[in-house]
Amino acid sequence: MPTAKDNKGVSRRKLLRVAGTASVVSGLASFRRFGGVAWAAQTPKTYKRWVVSTPVVDRKISEANFKLTEPPIPQIKNGECLIENILFNIHSATRERMSPGGITKPGETDNTNYTLGRVLQSKDRTFKEGDVIACLAGWQDHQIISAEYGPQPGYVLPNEMVKQLNGTNNPWGFVWRPVMLKMHAADVLMDIFHSSGTTAYFGLRECGPMRPGDRCAVAATTGSVGAMVAQLLLAKGCHVVGFGGGPERTQWVKDQFGIEALDYRAKDLDDQLRKTFPKGVDFFSDGVAGDLSLSVAKVMNEDSRFFNYGTSAALYAPTNGERPSGTPAAAGQRPGSRRNMFGMSEDVAKICDAKHIHVESWQVNELYQDRIEAENYLSRLVIEKRLRPINTVVDGVENIPKAVVMQYTDNPYGKLQVRMSQKPLI
Repeated sequence: MPTAKDNKGVSRRKLLRVAGTASVVSGLASFRRFGGVAWAAQTPKTYKRWVVSTPVVDRKISEANFKLTEPPIPQIKNGECLIENILFNIHSATRERMSPGGITKPGETDNTNYTLGRVLQSKDRTFKEGDVIACLAGWQDHQIISAEYGPQPGYVLPNEMVKQLNGTNNPWGFVWRPVMLKMHAADVLMDIFHSSGTTAYFGLRECGPMRPGDRCAVAATTGSVGAMVAQLLLAKGCHVVGFGGGPERTQWVKDQFGIEALDYRAKDLDDQLRKTFPKGVDFFSDGVAGDLSLSVAKVMNEDSRFFNYGTSAALYAPTNGERPSGTPAAAGQRPGSRRNMFGMSEDVAKICDAKHIHVESWQVNELYQDRIEAENYLSRLVIEKRLRPINTVVDGVENIPKAVVMQYTDNPYGKLQVRMSQKPLI
C-alpha cells in the first residue's frame, strides 16, 4: 500500500472547499457535508488488493497473472491519509509494466492507475476527510497516500506552478472542485477531465489555433484521447476524418461522430488518404506511432501541425511477441530532440523535417498549471452536449483482472475504467 515517498517540500495554497460541519457517527468515520448532502463511510479492517502473481510473458496476459490479497488496513501516520478508491482508469501500458523487466514485479500492485477516491481518514494538511480527490493508486479498494509523496516511477515531479495549484508533490494528485462533483459523475470526471480529455485539450491548444475548415486526421479515434480530439475539433468547425481497425470499428467512428472514417488496415490506405485529403492534411493527432503515422505524414501539408501523444500500435500489438512494422520497440527520446518521446519513427521524423511540420510532443502534466482552464472549457462543451464521454466501465474490485485483460483482448471503445463504489460523490 505505501508508495515511494519524495521528501522535497511542497509549496501549499488554500484549496477551494465547501464549508461543512464535521460530525462523528457511532461506528462511522467522520464526514463533511457537501451542498447539504451528507457523506459517511465505514472504515473496514482489511482491504482487497490485487498483485502480480506471475509476469506477463510474450504479451500473453490472462487473469492467472493476478492474485487477490486481503491485508489489514494500516494506521495512517502524520502527513498521510486513507482513501477509498471509487474508480480508476486502466492504463494502456499496464501489460508492459507487468512484463519481465517492467516496473510492476510479482507480489506488487500497479500503483500508477489514474484514480478518483474519497478521503476517509486524514493526518494530511492538504487532503481533508470527505474530500474527493484525484491521485495515483493501485489495483485495490483502499489506499494510503500523502500530499508529500512524489509520483510513481516513470512520472516526473510537478513544476512549481502545478505544486502551487495542487498543493501536492504529485502532478496527478489534487482535490476535485465541488462544482465539478455536482456537475459530473465519476466516470465522466476521469475520462473527460483527467488525462484523456486534458491531453486532447492541451494538444489542440498547443498546436492551435484550430480554424474552421482545417483538414484534420485523427488516429486512434476509437480510443480515449482520439475520441476527445475528434469531438473538440468538430466543436471548432474543423473537417475531421477518423480511423478504425476493420469495417466494424470504422463504421462505429462514423456513427458516433458523424464524420468520414477510413479503415487503417486497408491495403489501399495510401490511395484512400490521397482521395480523402486532395488538399492535404493541416493537422494530425497521432496516438498510434506505427504504419498509419507514416501514411498520414506523406499527405501532410508544408508547415502543418502534428500532435504526437502515444504509441498504441506498440502497446496493443498482437499477443505473439511481435510488433507492427514501423513501430519502435519502446518510446524513447533522441538526444537533442523531443520527437521520439512517443515513438515517432525516423521515417516520419524525416518527413516532418522536410515539410517543416510543427510537432508537439509532451506529457500532459507539464501543462497542468492550466488544469482549471481546461476543466472550465470542457465542462461548457459537456453542458452544451458537444462533448461526451466515450468509456467502458467494469464494476467491482473483484473484476479488476478481468478488466485489465479485456483491455488487450476485447479492445473496448474509449477509456476502460473499473468502478469500485456506487456511492454518490457529493
